[in-house]
Amino acid sequence: MKLLEAVKKINIPILKLKRAKLLLALQVGQKFIRLLTASECQTQEVLFEDADESEKVIILKGLVNKYRLQGRGVITCIPATDGILKFYKYPSTISQKDLEGAISWITKKELAHIREDTVHDYFILRDNKVLNVVLVMARAESVKKLTNLIRSVGLEPEIVDYEILAIVNYGIYYNLPVPFSILYIDYDYSILVTYSASNLGYSVIYWSFWDYIKTKNKDAELLESFFTEVRNLIVINDIPNIYVAGVALSDEGFVESLLENLPVLGLLDAGELPPNFFIPYMLSIREQ
Repeated sequence: MKLLEAVKKINIPILKLKRAKLLLALQVGQKFIRLLTASECQTQEVLFEDADESEKVIILKGLVNKYRLQGRGVITCIPATDGILKFYKYPSTISQKDLEGAISWITKKELAHIREDTVHDYFILRDNKVLNVVLVMARAESVKKLTNLIRSVGLEPEIVDYEILAIVNYGIYYNLPVPFSILYIDYDYSILVTYSASNLGYSVIYWSFWDYIKTKNKDAELLESFFTEVRNLIVINDIPNIYVAGVALSDEGFVESLLENLPVLGLLDAGELPPNFFIPYMLSIREQ
């Protein structure tokens, strides 16, 4: 039996959103634009080697015009590389007033160490014993660039999420056993996210799946360098096993190698959607 056939595959249910909410889910990367029209379950991905902002406008506007999406609301996310996430724990008995004061204090403290213009937001995870606050800070220029791109093609940005949270939300939304770790692999970089009742940590791995699939015969040394970096993170963070998601799941040969070299517990499929649309799908779930 092939490893790929033996490993647990976790399927995301078919996309079903409330008809009252018809936001488009948009993900913009260095080498791609992904657009999910949730109400019709339509997916569009455009790949490019390099594109400046004006070229991305042309690409996205072409999709908007082709599918007559003008005026629609959009939920999108800032890439992991353009933001920072901090995790704080408080007693579950803390009063709302004290919690608001604590959040205000940690926000001022964190922003004091950042020299560039920053936007921030937070959300709260409650449990029986502790109350967890996740503070997200992102480059103001990155947020402005992304929202300007959306507005310039006749769409309206309504929610701007953070890529790390979109990944974590999968595990929370679909009740993966806590603690859980997810290795998300995309064209530009990969992200190893670990979530527990007391911590939310992540590491960005600057290894290009795009470069790997473009090399002749798919360079074995390049692949091994990826596995080595992931193994090191697994050892350092004492991670017993991982789930895997993202564009790499569309490459059966890569997945076979992944299963042979890493402690993979399951593959996070996107149901009827291509694995490339893991993030846009979770953005759509976030919007409900």
